[in-house]
Amino acid sequence: MKKLLLSLMMILLPMMAMADDSGSCGENLTWTFVESTGTLTISGTGLMGDYIFDNIPWYNYRTDIVKVIIEEGVTSIGYRAFSWCSGLTSVTIPNSVTSIGIEAFCGCSGLTSITIGNSVTSIGDQSFWGCSGLISITIPNSVTSIGNSAFYGCYRLYLKGYKQPGISNTIHL
Repeated sequence: MKKLLLSLMMILLPMMAMADDSGSCGENLTWTFVESTGTLTISGTGLMGDYIFDNIPWYNYRTDIVKVIIEEGVTSIGYRAFSWCSGLTSVTIPNSVTSIGIEAFCGCSGLTSITIGNSVTSIGDQSFWGCSGLISITIPNSVTSIGNSAFYGCYRLYLKGYKQPGISNTIHL
């Protein structure tokens, strides 16, 4: 009987460890985290909430998140939304997003590339601060405002596609 119970527990424990989690992250936005793939998906319409570190809805998964999918309909990325997601390697920001909040991706040292949608007009202060693994970012011409220290500590960064209005296509970090 003990062997049967032990065998059953060995089968069920890994299944419990891969449990999904979800919740809300704005008035009309929801999030879903699939632990087995490390994927966090934000869906719905409207503004994402702003956060302080320990009230981020997916805070307990911040080191397990590998990929963030932000679906069309989301119009902003909240303050500190993905801060310190150290395992995060990629994110694509859709055309529906118009702003990236302060410290939105701060400390995401595993992030290597990011694509920003054509509707983003502002990138908040320190939004990519400490993203030391970032080597590629595509910034569309729609961006008219980049906050203080937005890319501080992004030593490997190669900016492409951004031309600051009235200035050469170079951004000094």
